[in-house]
Amino acid sequence: MNVKEMIKLNNKKRKELTKENEEYYDKMLIYIRSIVSVSEQQAEELLMELLDHLIDAQAEGKSAEEVFGEDAKAYCDEMIKQLPKESLKSTAFFIGFLLLQLASLMAIVSGIGNIVIHYFKDNSQTVYIGTAIVTFIIVAAIISLDVFLIIKWIQKSVYKITNKIKDFFLLFVLISVSLAGMTFLPKFVPPFGYAIEAGGLLYLTVGVLTLIILKWLNNKYEITK
Repeated sequence: MNVKEMIKLNNKKRKELTKENEEYYDKMLIYIRSIVSVSEQQAEELLMELLDHLIDAQAEGKSAEEVFGEDAKAYCDEMIKQLPKESLKSTAFFIGFLLLQLASLMAIVSGIGNIVIHYFKDNSQTVYIGTAIVTFIIVAAIISLDVFLIIKWIQKSVYKITNKIKDFFLLFVLISVSLAGMTFLPKFVPPFGYAIEAGGLLYLTVGVLTLIILKWLNNKYEITK
């Protein structure tokens, strides 16, 4: 059973839990899935095992707290220690695949934007390869940092009482700073590298073709499970 099938089955079986047990288990699920250093397959197998154990215990009249204890985070941490870590090569390949998807989407959006703007205004359609690569690296770095910070926030907030107003403010600041960085930092990159006079159409074509190829590879090899 692959990861997608296990997630689907997990969603179905969780409906058998009482409201209290489901709330308890959902926190375990969020916490374990937020640990990106472990194998995704093994993490989902652990979650399924915990769910089956809880369903059986519930049938005997036991609560999740009686089964896993009052300190669910400590219990999860102990279980996580026993899971095999994702290999560095596998992690790097996975991240690289996601970054290529990001690059494809960025190219498509940029291509459509350039074509629309060029339709109303005669703007330059020159693309400098060096500038485009540096711009992508800047945007990818900002998004990667955002994802890292959000995952860390999820890990800490699952078993901690948080201030929703404070959390919303911090999220707003993070998004605002990130958008500002992705908008203005690339403007400081000077034009350099091989120039191509086909801006919007080139971005759109390359983005769509790359996304199609990545989709085919993902369906065949289940890179993102």
